[in-house]
Amino acid sequence: MSETSDQVQDAVARWLEYSELGGRPPDFSDLAPEVRNQVDEIIAMLDQTEGIALRTAYPDDETAAGPSPGRSAAQLLQTASAEPDRDLLYELGAWLPPGTPVDVDGAPSGFSLPGLPVVASWTVGTTGGRVRVWRIDVPAATELERDTSHLVSLDRVFRAFSETAAICLVCGDLNCLLLEPQDCAPVIEVPAGGVTPRRYRRPIQALGEALSAYIRELIPAWEALPRFETGSAHALDVSALAAEAAGGAVGIQKALGVRARYPKKEVLSALGEPEATALAQMAISLYEGRNTAEEVAAQLRKLAGAP
Repeated sequence: MSETSDQVQDAVARWLEYSELGGRPPDFSDLAPEVRNQVDEIIAMLDQTEGIALRTAYPDDETAAGPSPGRSAAQLLQTASAEPDRDLLYELGAWLPPGTPVDVDGAPSGFSLPGLPVVASWTVGTTGGRVRVWRIDVPAATELERDTSHLVSLDRVFRAFSETAAICLVCGDLNCLLLEPQDCAPVIEVPAGGVTPRRYRRPIQALGEALSAYIRELIPAWEALPRFETGSAHALDVSALAAEAAGGAVGIQKALGVRARYPKKEVLSALGEPEATALAQMAISLYEGRNTAEEVAAQLRKLAGAP
């Protein structure tokens, strides 16, 4: 492996450690220009493929020693000029978990969205994917709910940006409709098997309440791992387990014999304690290593009377 490849791998590893664990951003100033270009390309590719807003670099930030972990709603609030935008960003800052990355979203500009006058848009990065928060020039969410024709356009957005977990349409009253991919495309429901048309599956809710609850759904709450005690393993009674398993297997075959036809009915109905004991002994010998699987198979064929 070349020295350049080693430097690229080391730089990407340092960036991954920083983006996942936090701490001081890595300093790439000592890298040669060609190495730095390769590192930046890999980081940009990771951002696009993972579906998580791990990093957002800004050309006007000349003081940064490396990639920044992204902005927050509070930081965007300081630069927002429109009053509705400030109200929305304030709501996000009040409800989202601290450190949740929020950034400007340029997706709406690349799509024709009839009936959806998107005037401002942001992305909220989570471990489950990006949630796109779009402010719609509609006074109340109840007006937006009456028309589902725009769900076709939103389906194209979900298809184009596969990392999008949900789109949150926010109206002037700061109430919203939160949509997922299955809301915007016809789906086949089970067990009926019928095609369900595009529709809203979530009710109208206040922005902060809806988005924070949805993010809690995306990020599972992990319980603490129980403490593992050494030396507390229970001793297994192999003989009892083998006898129980063998007795159960023989019982199943006898039950099948009730519905079987002759001569199979006669053979299965005759099974009993001797066969169960023989099966248990085979299992014990296999467990103890006195017989191989092939030898046990041969004993089973002999027990069944096969040639």
